[in-house]
Amino acid sequence: MERKVTIEDIAKECNVSKSTVSRVLNNSPNVKESTRKKILEVIKKYDYFPNVFARGLIGKKIGAIGVIVSDITNPFHAVLVRGIEDICRTYGYSLFLCNTDGRVDEEKKHVKSLIQRNVDGIIFASIKLKDEGLNEAKRSGITVLLVGRLPESAEEFNYVIVDNELGGYMAVSYLISLGHKKIAYISGTWDTWPNMRRFEGYKRALEEKGIGIDKRYIFKGDFTLGTAYSIGTKILMMKNRPSAVFCANDMTAIGLLEACMELGVKVPEELSIIGFDDIPLSSFRTIQLTTISQSIYDQGALAGKILLEKLQKEDNNLSQIILPPKLIVRKTCAPPKMD
Repeated sequence: MERKVTIEDIAKECNVSKSTVSRVLNNSPNVKESTRKKILEVIKKYDYFPNVFARGLIGKKIGAIGVIVSDITNPFHAVLVRGIEDICRTYGYSLFLCNTDGRVDEEKKHVKSLIQRNVDGIIFASIKLKDEGLNEAKRSGITVLLVGRLPESAEEFNYVIVDNELGGYMAVSYLISLGHKKIAYISGTWDTWPNMRRFEGYKRALEEKGIGIDKRYIFKGDFTLGTAYSIGTKILMMKNRPSAVFCANDMTAIGLLEACMELGVKVPEELSIIGFDDIPLSSFRTIQLTTISQSIYDQGALAGKILLEKLQKEDNNLSQIILPPKLIVRKTCAPPKMD
């Protein structure tokens, strides 16, 4: 593991005392401007940040964990965090919630902030395939657990996820069983584990039935309702449009449903739609979305339980859990309309 830069290292390179570095970090006026500039340049060079809770807390736990999500407005994350928080409450832990808006720079800032606060562990639900913030946490030595998303280096971390490829395969296989062959895919954020694995499941289901993959039916989304609505209007205006759409998540499916309502396309009579997640909104009477459930609350609760037990037992063994998805049949899928 890469050694963490210390205040002593900064002081040595700048040829000053630790107290001088400390004064610069605390924005004290009692430092020459030339010295301050030199110290700040070295701090930036090593991306150094102090642990503001370190003094008097070395070796102690503060009874709190951090949870980092990519989009707190997505109901998936709201349910996931509720599962984590409920478990934290039973263990007597508090929770710091951080939102990245899908931005790597924001994730890195949150990781630094959580480490400075000396949290006992961090749960990431914001990971992309290549993730700098996660590497920052790993270098610090803090206990980390991933939920919902994985990086390319997944084998190095604790995680709880659903079998996304199987879920994508189940969704498309169900559409095929209804008689659909022209099946589109609206993706989530492309460089994320759930999206890539669900897309693999989509392709596998089609290939197994000898159905060709039509690139015209693959659309890049970002897991959000607004983007899905825009993509949906384009799909519905296609000359040879698909008869069914597999959406990377339920918010995408609901955005597509909104486009259908505005353009007068009947679901499921004229277009079948299936989502992924099974957020609470999907079961509303006016939506009744057929979807793939990944038991979001249970996934969050299990992630919280595993992390907290590791902290209490000082368990360094890896825990890697893959949960099975479930097909939830409601009212947005039907056999294709005959021409």
